[in-house]
Amino acid sequence: MKFSWFAFYCGLLLSISAFSIDILLPSLLAIGQTLDASVERTQLVIPVYMFALGLGHPVYGAMSDRCGRRSGIVLGLSVYLVGALVCLVAGSIESLLIGRFLQGFGAASAPVIARAMMRDRYSGTLLAQNMAVASMFFALGPMIAPLLGFVIYEQLGWRAVFFVLGLMALAMIAVTFKQKETLPPERRKSNSVAFFWVDALAVYQHHQSFFFIIISCFCNTLILIFLTHAPLVYASFGVEPGRFAVLFALSSVGIILGQFVNHYLISSVGSIVATVVGGLVIAFTSFVIWLCAVTGTLDEVVFTILMFTFATSYLIVFSNIISLTLDPHAERAGTASAMFGFTSYVIGSVIAGGITFWTNGNISRWAFCFFLIALIIAAGTIYYMKKSQLEAK
Repeated sequence: MKFSWFAFYCGLLLSISAFSIDILLPSLLAIGQTLDASVERTQLVIPVYMFALGLGHPVYGAMSDRCGRRSGIVLGLSVYLVGALVCLVAGSIESLLIGRFLQGFGAASAPVIARAMMRDRYSGTLLAQNMAVASMFFALGPMIAPLLGFVIYEQLGWRAVFFVLGLMALAMIAVTFKQKETLPPERRKSNSVAFFWVDALAVYQHHQSFFFIIISCFCNTLILIFLTHAPLVYASFGVEPGRFAVLFALSSVGIILGQFVNHYLISSVGSIVATVVGGLVIAFTSFVIWLCAVTGTLDEVVFTILMFTFATSYLIVFSNIISLTLDPHAERAGTASAMFGFTSYVIGSVIAGGITFWTNGNISRWAFCFFLIALIIAAGTIYYMKKSQLEAK
């Protein structure tokens, strides 16, 4: 895969949300202790962020189709910056959640517009391949964020993490001003709000796009219940925050390997088959995690190896689902990206929030839910592949 500044920039935009979540993981339990909040309420800093992320997608998607891509990114990251400042001075878990909501709502501009910018430039196989490259750069977030978060937390306390997130937003705003606009004025939509709903309905009515948007809801549920429970799982093995950050980063290296494999699979067998392969791997991996949890054989080494395997394939599924959703909508890329994010993040975060309270910190329950959601994803991708093959005959 060739290095591309544009793909790297889009990858950084895509990674903002993962970075904003992963950087908090080493200090998640300490935040609850400081603010006198239960584990379940403290864990809400992740699904609340993702719920707001979903709500922001239609706003920035519609805006970017009508006003251009750069202005939407700058506005969104400015809202994100305000949210980071609210979190920085939060005196209760409620005020912290308000700040996280603002962060999520503002951060929505980054992935929705990054995906639209990719569609502005590419289509078909090129879109899928460049989305894979961007997803590889996306891996920088899960790899670097927990390590950085631990160092900041150990040296300066968890509040300083939000100060760093604010600086990150300022840096990305500055870089965005230097990025070339991908949607010239002559290709922009009417300012009428009615046009957005017409476009949104067209996305939902497209069978391929709607199907993969539904699958994406389960993908977001899967990654959210992993992120909310990862600190608890490792803590149950007696792993301290510093070692947790290292092990989490090591497992995330699998994302890079997976995107190299994805790039090859797309070229050789196509996006749909590549998605099926990834789905089967995450389903098998999650089954082994559940089996080990039930039998009491799950430990920090086994779990890290299994999550490395999971990481190789999760983004194969998710990045290809994005491409398969957006590809039919060149004339409404921003809206298609918005409806993808709105539906998947809102529904995924609601399901994940419910699972978090149901599991109540029980590792076996969590592992069962993890396996069940992965199985749904794998079954869905196989169904669509078989259906496509029958229609092609």
